[in-house]
Amino acid sequence: MKSHQAILSVIVMASFVSGCAAAGAPERMRLRDRMAARAAEAPAIPGVVERSLTLDGARRSYLVLDASRPGMKAPVVVLLHGGGGNGGTMISRWQAKARAEGLILVAPNGIGQKAKAGTWNAGGCCGEAMTSGGNDVHFVATLIDQMSRAANVDANRIFVAGLSNGGMLTHRVAIAMPERLAGVAVVAGAMFGGEPAPRAPVPILIMHGVQDQVVGFNGGMSPTRFVAKAQSKPFKPVRYAVDFWRRADGCTTVPNIVTQGDVTTEVNSDCRAGSEVRFYRLASANHGWPGATDGTTPALERNRYDAINATDVIWDFFKVHSRVD
Repeated sequence: MKSHQAILSVIVMASFVSGCAAAGAPERMRLRDRMAARAAEAPAIPGVVERSLTLDGARRSYLVLDASRPGMKAPVVVLLHGGGGNGGTMISRWQAKARAEGLILVAPNGIGQKAKAGTWNAGGCCGEAMTSGGNDVHFVATLIDQMSRAANVDANRIFVAGLSNGGMLTHRVAIAMPERLAGVAVVAGAMFGGEPAPRAPVPILIMHGVQDQVVGFNGGMSPTRFVAKAQSKPFKPVRYAVDFWRRADGCTTVPNIVTQGDVTTEVNSDCRAGSEVRFYRLASANHGWPGATDGTTPALERNRYDAINATDVIWDFFKVHSRVD
């Protein structure tokens, strides 16, 4: 392998309501329904196609945006949405980058009672996907297998990026199949403890807001009550995940630490087999995708975090890494 906010928004918070709280106060249910309806009415993204497959007896759906260039093998970025979200939201955050860089985006949908409002089974969270015991690692692995066989795909440049509950699943996918991945990124996600060491190193970028009120920076049960009800285990602190991957990737020296304004970056680039661990600590960021522009409500604008753009930073990290056979 070669090496290089937040919106604590109604959308993100209601995402957890829709996917993570099967029961609760009536106002919470009404909010869930409103946000599910808003997601369902979101405008279609040009060039995006919906596909499905049957896995473990269940129909699973996913979105694909193929912005590859003729005659060239393209990198694939698998995008895992947050709890109660859907693949379309993640593609909306990446479509401009895909068209500029010639990427193929694959955005699976989680499990949920309402269309376009799903969750992932990340072990200790979240909602219906967790309680039903769905094997979402298998789902992602199957999609990667399918994409790897496509003629226009560079199988040595397959990446996974996840937000929140999708970030939690990204950790699990990276542990389960590191030899298939050129790199992964986790935004506002967490680990739960007791994870096995991966069989091989994998470059990883972790990004988290210190003020996160959904997946707390210091771990524990979520400060947001209805999210805590969706957990079966407390979150580990963000530092736990950073240290886990430094050990797993065989990083041997202290990180290079740089602070610019609100953003502190810790980089370990001396890791085994060319892997790298890159950690972005966002001092004033809450829960969400930094730099995202979804929605136009006053609440979204008040909570928007623009000190860093997650999509830009993650792609800059991904594009300098390639899997070595």
